[in-house]
Amino acid sequence: MNDATATDSRIRSIVIVGGGTAGWMTAAALANRFKQSVTKITLVESVEIGIIGVGEATVPYIKEFLQDLNVNEVDFMRATKATYKLGIDFDGWYKPGEKFIHPFAGYGARIARIPFHHYWAKMRMQKKAQALDAYCLAVQMARHNKFALPKANNDLELSSFNYAFHFDAGLFAHYLSGIAQTLGVKRIQANVKQVNQCPDSGFIRSLGLDTGEIIEGEFFIDCSGFNGLLIEQTLKTGYENWNQWLRCDRAVAMPCTSELTPASATRSLAMEAGWQWRIPLQHRVGNGYVYCSDFISDDIAAEKLRENLEGGALADPKFIRFTTGMRKKAWNKNVFCVGLASGFMEPLESTSIYLIQSSLALLLNHFPNKQYNQTLIDTVNSNLRTRQEKLRDFLILHYHANQRHGQKFWDECRHMSIPETLAVRIDHFKKTCQPQVDELDFFGTNSWLAMFSGFNIQPDYYHPVVDDFDEQDVERELANINQKILNTVAQLPTHKEFIQKNITNMEVTPKI
Repeated sequence: MNDATATDSRIRSIVIVGGGTAGWMTAAALANRFKQSVTKITLVESVEIGIIGVGEATVPYIKEFLQDLNVNEVDFMRATKATYKLGIDFDGWYKPGEKFIHPFAGYGARIARIPFHHYWAKMRMQKKAQALDAYCLAVQMARHNKFALPKANNDLELSSFNYAFHFDAGLFAHYLSGIAQTLGVKRIQANVKQVNQCPDSGFIRSLGLDTGEIIEGEFFIDCSGFNGLLIEQTLKTGYENWNQWLRCDRAVAMPCTSELTPASATRSLAMEAGWQWRIPLQHRVGNGYVYCSDFISDDIAAEKLRENLEGGALADPKFIRFTTGMRKKAWNKNVFCVGLASGFMEPLESTSIYLIQSSLALLLNHFPNKQYNQTLIDTVNSNLRTRQEKLRDFLILHYHANQRHGQKFWDECRHMSIPETLAVRIDHFKKTCQPQVDELDFFGTNSWLAMFSGFNIQPDYYHPVVDDFDEQDVERELANINQKILNTVAQLPTHKEFIQKNITNMEVTPKI
């Protein structure tokens, strides 16, 4: 044995338990990273368990994942029946009948190096400005159901935006399965019947399958869903429940035929005991009602959902029970959990797939060798906890800031105690006119501005430089920005037209 072999401590066998979106995203990402390595990857997938398969909306971060895999965007959209997404349309969340959009974009344009929202804040106080939505190109594109690709390297805040996708989660998992297996992942179709641990360390050593096969591994990734076969059932890691803040604990999903032109934003409609999603795909519409079982029964929730479908139902209602929260440790011994096995943040801001992706990126950047350096494990766990707590607070704000008076669910959400970290953020914005964000926040300044504006949380301060400008000039500038946006939007193709040209006919597509 030479010296290099003697010191080689690389992990040579990774076993993934579970398929679906989490399993196949994990398999594809790891196979892509280790394609020049001695590391072998095996995925054990049970067809009996099935997948949740309702997470059909994403955030722009997904594009980086696809680019890392050298995926052609048009091919991907064809394979997954995808449409484009510019943001989320929140209907009735602040008050019944009022809407706002959370876009993947900024607002207005800087004036004298001061962010636009400081000027807007002053003019809004004087009732000389429209809602913040009026000064965002992506919002107006979504409002008018238009779409075009953003120009690359566009430095103008006024015309810059990002986009994500709506897609069929089952087709997405199948698509990634093909990529992962092409990259060398071995797929085994079986059920795990036994988990074998090392008696001394408690590390998982192998899995016994119902086929009689024993699968040995050095590192295991748990993508087994809510049950957490390895991370919880075997290692008893524990779960932190956030139901006191995020009260919804069930969802009912039901796809339907598409009768309307596909929207370029996810629709989130406030309901009596929660909210309803509507996600347009090329071949159908995804629908679901996320609700709190303390305020509505399963049967009535399904009935309310069916009443709100835009077309005929394509399947029976599918009920999902969940507990919002997170696993106390995503990485425990030689097990790392991903997806629903790691916790659940309801799909309000389409963050489920993002959490899979960010967890994998963090793991790959701190990947262990056979010594299992505890500092690596602690660093990853701490980082993931902070990220998820920040996401949690962003979601809590949606419920807590409502003004839907007279509805028991919403009244309770409005009056509940909130985490101190969220209370500090709200207070900071009111006193500084600037959202408090850092590198571990997925949702940045523009996203928090969208929420604060949409829920009418206004600052008490704006930058004093704003007062150096004549009010009438600022008012005219705001009107000019809005008009430029509307003029641009008027020239764009509809979302449906863009998809037909870009995906079906492969014509040259317009860019802004």
